[in-house]
Amino acid sequence: SVDELLKKIAEEKAKLIAEGKIKKEKPLAEITEEEIPFEIPENWRWEKLGNVVRFINGRAYSADELLSKGKYKVLRVGNFFTNESWYYSDLELPEEKYCYNGDLLYAWSASFGPRIWNGNKTIFHYHIWNVDYNRDSLNRDFLYWYFEWDKNTIRKSTTGSTMIHVSMTNMVQRLLPLPPIEEQQRIVEKLNQILPLIDEYDKEEDELITLCQKFPEEMKKSVLQAAMQGKLTKQLETDSSVDELLKKIADEKEKLIEEGKIKKDTTKAGASGRTLAEITEEEIPFDIPETWRWCRLGVIGTFLRGSGIKRTETVSEGFPCIRYGELYTTYRTSFSKIKSFVPKSIYEKAFKIEKDDICMALTGENKFDIALASVYQGDTPIAMGGDMTRFRIIFGNPLYFVYAINSPYGINCKQQLTTGDIICHISNDKLANIPFPLPPIEEQQRIVEKLNTILPIIDSMAVYGTKKKAGRPKQEEALAFISSFLGTQKSSDSKLVSPEITELKAKAKEELPAIVKKYASLMGVTYNRITIRHQKTRWGSCTKTGNLSFNCLLMKMPENVRDYVIIHELAHRKELNHSIKFWAIVAEYCPWYKDAKQWLKDNGQELMEK
Repeated sequence: SVDELLKKIAEEKAKLIAEGKIKKEKPLAEITEEEIPFEIPENWRWEKLGNVVRFINGRAYSADELLSKGKYKVLRVGNFFTNESWYYSDLELPEEKYCYNGDLLYAWSASFGPRIWNGNKTIFHYHIWNVDYNRDSLNRDFLYWYFEWDKNTIRKSTTGSTMIHVSMTNMVQRLLPLPPIEEQQRIVEKLNQILPLIDEYDKEEDELITLCQKFPEEMKKSVLQAAMQGKLTKQLETDSSVDELLKKIADEKEKLIEEGKIKKDTTKAGASGRTLAEITEEEIPFDIPETWRWCRLGVIGTFLRGSGIKRTETVSEGFPCIRYGELYTTYRTSFSKIKSFVPKSIYEKAFKIEKDDICMALTGENKFDIALASVYQGDTPIAMGGDMTRFRIIFGNPLYFVYAINSPYGINCKQQLTTGDIICHISNDKLANIPFPLPPIEEQQRIVEKLNTILPIIDSMAVYGTKKKAGRPKQEEALAFISSFLGTQKSSDSKLVSPEITELKAKAKEELPAIVKKYASLMGVTYNRITIRHQKTRWGSCTKTGNLSFNCLLMKMPENVRDYVIIHELAHRKELNHSIKFWAIVAEYCPWYKDAKQWLKDNGQELMEK
């Protein structure tokens, strides 16, 4: 019974006090009815933690006692969960100041929670407790799961604002629902069965959320690309001729040159009206409808580079302006309102952007931002800052050209033409030479109308990329549309698992843990659970808490590639990112990692699709 269990714990504590191994403590107050938070079975008992366990605090260290190398590791709160950066010490301390493999520890400062130590004899630092208990009366794993359950509510008993602490005085007063030792064991066994399933479900849900967040952007790219290839709208015999449109554009451009409104030839920032080279067959990237024509972007309109407007020259109120950075932070596709202003003196000297002009950034911190296009649809001319250009269409729908420039094809063209590594640049001349798919004006309008309908629906799908159910009606509407658009149907047997996958999972569960253990020991890292799954997007993963997941398809790889995946994930126990430091760790324990990466690049996709 639990009463006998508690009597046994009390007798053991009295014995240790009599032997001088622990100090006698002030008795804790009896538990009142008002303190009991919920009902428990009749054969359980509520007990205060301080009556059944002892919290042994670690030792504080001065800077000169912590070494970069030494006899013992020093476990601190900073690496209690992450295991990233270690200090060492040569100090010989009383035995209770060390933790050993299998000890139950508890971090009580900054990061709260329990951990079962998996390592050699180690000094544990101040802010960590080693939980001492009677092994015959209490199950370690039961206590661990109790602490895991309790840690989220324990903050109500914490102190501190920036650095939060829970005192031992408060901790020993916490209530433990205590079952008989046999039932403690049954609870642990049941949790060991259930929790991996919950973790797997949670991970699958997180992956679904990630996919749902990524899917709208990928779908948007596909739709834009389809629009640029004439696959989004029908071609009508009643549409006007693109050849006539190009002649009309050329005639208008000549007129503007004669009137001195644009220059015929310039190699610097300014309007470009010079003759551009014909497009060769080798330059054409994809087929377009017979009624469309390939032409260079500079043929369709004129480019004008802006003049510099410094951030310090902007004011809270004044005349409207736009600076290049705002194109990829504030204004996307089209805009009518502005957020920046300049004094009259700067406004009057600056080049202006007017209604239906297209703005493009010529400078950015990455190649995607370069020449990102947005059409201005306001009525008041705005001053244009430097490192950006104004693209003015002679005849056509400016929003169609914005969509085209921001399509995957347009982005790829710009990325190929940019210069610079840290800060990227592109010129008007390079933009003017981009081959461009030009539809009739009427179809330009139909494409814009179609995209204006489709893209908001795709954007609405992003709300499903959270755990909030409020977004699901929109999600269903969007998915219905996408399904109709793509003409796809869900496979009725998509959930069936092949006998081969079942066999691979069983083989992986039998063989991979030993391999993981071998490399973890070699690398000096720890881990928690290992989950084997059949995935279509990744070979392995490692969570912050050390839970590992591996694809059962690793069993179909060469051993050196399989071992690389395992080492890769274990390296995340030291570095959670893919930094230079991370790859140095991988290289240390897997010198063949580049060959393994190449194998995955050459064969991985085919293996996943089988």
